[in-house]
Amino acid sequence: MNHLSEGERKDLARRHLDSAESWLRRLIESKLPNSFGQNYLGSDEVGGCRLISKEIRRQIYSRYESDRSRFPRLIDAADIGHAIVIVLHPELYPANFRDALQQAYPDGTAEARTFLHRLEKIRNKLAHGGTCSDRDLERAVCYSNDLIDSIKHHFKEQNMERQFNVPTFIRVADNRGNVFHLTSAPDQQMHFIDVRQQGNGDLYVGDELVVEAEVDPSFTGYSLEWMTFSGDVGQGSPMRLQIDLKHVGLQFDVRFNVRSSEQWHRLHGGIDDMLDLRYRVLPPI
Repeated sequence: MNHLSEGERKDLARRHLDSAESWLRRLIESKLPNSFGQNYLGSDEVGGCRLISKEIRRQIYSRYESDRSRFPRLIDAADIGHAIVIVLHPELYPANFRDALQQAYPDGTAEARTFLHRLEKIRNKLAHGGTCSDRDLERAVCYSNDLIDSIKHHFKEQNMERQFNVPTFIRVADNRGNVFHLTSAPDQQMHFIDVRQQGNGDLYVGDELVVEAEVDPSFTGYSLEWMTFSGDVGQGSPMRLQIDLKHVGLQFDVRFNVRSSEQWHRLHGGIDDMLDLRYRVLPPI
């Protein structure tokens, strides 16, 4: 990481932490519904798992209700702190999470707690503008990869790799000031964001639209393509597009596709994840 600028190192660390958090959520969602039912994060009245404290369930539900467009499932509203408490619960860990985490933390929950809380502290520093040392940023990348590799290894052993082990979009940002964090449910076909409703979605002829679509950094060997329904096509991220008269209209959609190098793919058309952004392009004054 020494060849990167401080901003680039922070961005790399943040992307790996986002990915680690996402994989923890995937692990929880793959295990607890089997043991406690689909409402395991709900209130006691709807069958919530009483081993998860009422306060944590309340916090997760509150985040979920505050922005349902951002959180497709209730588990997606769990932050890294919530996820760590759940997976390290002494009555949940042995039967549900030990096998998935033992490659990264062979000495058990004490070791797991040490490294996961280090990740949480770095995540909180980055999220709140705190100062992170170069060593912190290196740890964020290395510890996140250790955690993700352990969970991936477990899913592969359980023959679940087709469901989980594909590159997916985790974040998208544009030069209009819009930033969206993305989560993927196992049966989710695509991500759709109506930027007109959820952010600054107005564009003007003559603008340059720059969109950076981030893929889970724990994956390599994939390709990323983009297109608009006005006939523009390109590859890679960021996308840079000069807005012209042909783009004017109430709906201007930009689509990103990511495809792995595997012979099988999660979605139709040979792709693994799809992201659509909808803007509005206003005519010249």
